[in-house]
Amino acid sequence: MSLVTRLKKGAVAGAVALAALTAFASPAHAWWEADYAYRTKINLNVDAAGITGEVARAPVLVRLHSGNFSFKDVKPDGSDLRFVAGDDRTPLKFHIEKWSPQEEQALVWVDVQGLQPGQASAIFAYYGNEAAEAQQDIAGTFGPDFRLVYHFNNEGAPRDATANGANASGGETRNAGGLIGQSLVLDGTAPVTLPASAFTSGPLSVSFWVKPGGDGTVFSLPGSVSLVAEGGQLFIDQSGNRSAGAALAADSWTNVALVNDGARSILYINGQPAGEVTGALAAATGTPVLGQGFTGEIDEFRVAGAALPQAAFQLAAASEGQTSRLVTTDTAQQVESGGGHNHFGILFSALTLDAWIVIIICAFMLLVAIAIMISKGLLIGRVRRANDAFLDAYGQISRRAGDHDGLPGFDPGAEAADSTLGRLYAIGRRELTERLKEGRATGSRFAIRSQSIAAIRSALDAGRVREGQKLNARLVLLTIAISGGPFIGLLGTVLGVMITFASVAAAGEVNINAIAPGIAAALLATVAGLAVAIPALFGYNYLLSRIEEITADHDIFVDELEKRIAEIWQDAPAPAPAPIPAQAA
Repeated sequence: MSLVTRLKKGAVAGAVALAALTAFASPAHAWWEADYAYRTKINLNVDAAGITGEVARAPVLVRLHSGNFSFKDVKPDGSDLRFVAGDDRTPLKFHIEKWSPQEEQALVWVDVQGLQPGQASAIFAYYGNEAAEAQQDIAGTFGPDFRLVYHFNNEGAPRDATANGANASGGETRNAGGLIGQSLVLDGTAPVTLPASAFTSGPLSVSFWVKPGGDGTVFSLPGSVSLVAEGGQLFIDQSGNRSAGAALAADSWTNVALVNDGARSILYINGQPAGEVTGALAAATGTPVLGQGFTGEIDEFRVAGAALPQAAFQLAAASEGQTSRLVTTDTAQQVESGGGHNHFGILFSALTLDAWIVIIICAFMLLVAIAIMISKGLLIGRVRRANDAFLDAYGQISRRAGDHDGLPGFDPGAEAADSTLGRLYAIGRRELTERLKEGRATGSRFAIRSQSIAAIRSALDAGRVREGQKLNARLVLLTIAISGGPFIGLLGTVLGVMITFASVAAAGEVNINAIAPGIAAALLATVAGLAVAIPALFGYNYLLSRIEEITADHDIFVDELEKRIAEIWQDAPAPAPAPIPAQAA
């Protein structure tokens, strides 16, 4: 592939990246509080998530990672993070389950209200206020219907995230790589004892994520209702009545919900009805437990004292898994731009370490290339002016001057000090003088022979080549910049794209707004490579044309000087010895 073709492709890629960034821009809304320098719009795509009914109020999981959020723009502890409703006026309650700037990952639960199918919804995340203090509200994130919520994000027994203090006992084993942060690990021998106060009579909703590793009772309210995993199926067992089985995939996460409205118990798998048993719940005859003889993992266990609608579980299934169909994010906005996008701020904040390394290397190459172009341009200018001054002085001497002693010596002036032609003339003059002295010393009949003319021409050619080498010295660094710059930039882009996709995969959110900043930032490496190659290409071609003009002058001058020497001295009678001064006699 030619250099021109590579540059054209790089320019097309840069244009595509610029068009993509323009397409992603969204109009700015009123700014909630000017003290917060940044905000990110979080879109809640109810229809895309498959939510078929209204969700009056529910906690929504927002996964923040390097693909959709800049941890450099927020305080290290995340205390300046705020969430505001779509009207950009109403603050929302929220709490952080996990905050890890080192890993560039965070898990945040936001209390969202009024989600309805067919209506666009959004919330805003505000940050970038050094004076802000933490205002997260763990208990307030969950509505009054919730009796207990376990995130399993603590050491020891599970602790309730609501204000009810319904902590469990047992269940101290965790998996740090659970579905949502840490998850509870059940080995089938030590069930988790749940507080009976959370399971009083009346309507009831129990929901959780499960990753089964074997058969057993996943959840049990003795004498009342249980969820039993058996043979790859999940059943409701209510006072001896068992529902039809629902498939429960092994070694994969599934959202499960059990709802009793006083007339029947319904099993939901990933937000869809999967089994049913009629009848109200009987009073429990024992302590409720989690994981009786069951092996596997549990995450995000919740109990509500109401029959939550199916839409609530559709919401959880669509937003809390590794691939969120509910939450997408726009690129960040800055208050300094009047609420508009700061494209370069977004790009540079999304740069990965390898991209920074490539950009620094390209910047160093560009500085070297600029230094060479400037120094060579100045050198060529001095040489051209010196050669012109030398030729003016050279044209004024007599062509027959210096016949006896060789080429005449003359002073071309200070302006010709850097003349390459002057140095070539000095070589010719020196070589001719030596040949004439040798002829007189040996008593030759001729001033100079044809073989000597050839030797003088060889010396002139050698001087001409050396002058050309001096003029072309270090130009190879420009060719390295032209050829290597785009490839180094492309390497940075490929690595940046790989890291962006890996980060998005690890965070579990796949949407264009998550990957666009990372990919756009990765393309900066290619732009850096082209920024090195393009000036170097133009500078190299310009300098090369100027050097070729000087080398052409060398060729012409050497040919002319050779012909002058041959015309005057070749095969001419040897000059008489110079008369001896009278004083010497």
